[in-house]
Amino acid sequence: MLNPINVFLCLLLTLFLTGCTQVEPMHTQTVPDNRYRAALAESDPSRYELPAEGSEKEERMLSALEALFTNYTRENLEANVTRVYAEQVYFRDAFKQLNSAEAVRDYLVHGLEPVNGVRFTFNRVLRSGGEFYVDWTMAIDFKKTPPDTWEESMGVSHFRFNSSGQVIFHQDYWDPTDIVYKRIPLVKQLIAYVKKKL
Repeated sequence: MLNPINVFLCLLLTLFLTGCTQVEPMHTQTVPDNRYRAALAESDPSRYELPAEGSEKEERMLSALEALFTNYTRENLEANVTRVYAEQVYFRDAFKQLNSAEAVRDYLVHGLEPVNGVRFTFNRVLRSGGEFYVDWTMAIDFKKTPPDTWEESMGVSHFRFNSSGQVIFHQDYWDPTDIVYKRIPLVKQLIAYVKKKL
């Protein structure tokens, strides 16, 4: 059984031996930091002319977003991320916080490297004023598992759009623990230990 103190000491020793003297703050997905608060103020829907609820213009805007994620291929992402997302955007998921469409595109394309495929299903899209929430299911076929071993995970994303119908704010609420972190041996053991103790 892993002793958390021993694990911590091993990590400190590793940092010391590898010469890491500065460690960047750990990225957080759900702590409302200053960049998040600033992005909320800058993307306030009252500052933009948004399509009427249920209108054809709204349908086109949401369809472009859905088509981006439900055809999750390198070709589609490379061709369409910078069309669907505004040049300046606030994007934060479980791993990264980004501020440009180009950075989002590169990040999403890079994320395809360890997988055979990714499938998204938009289960529901809810609108509250100028706020849009997408309840989605993601399935991933990792290269390190037998072919067609799809693993599923669910999440919700909060979107805001500008007057041109492009995404200017994208905040994910998704727990990568079971589908991603468990693939890292030490982390897998720590997660199992913590779950057992709770």
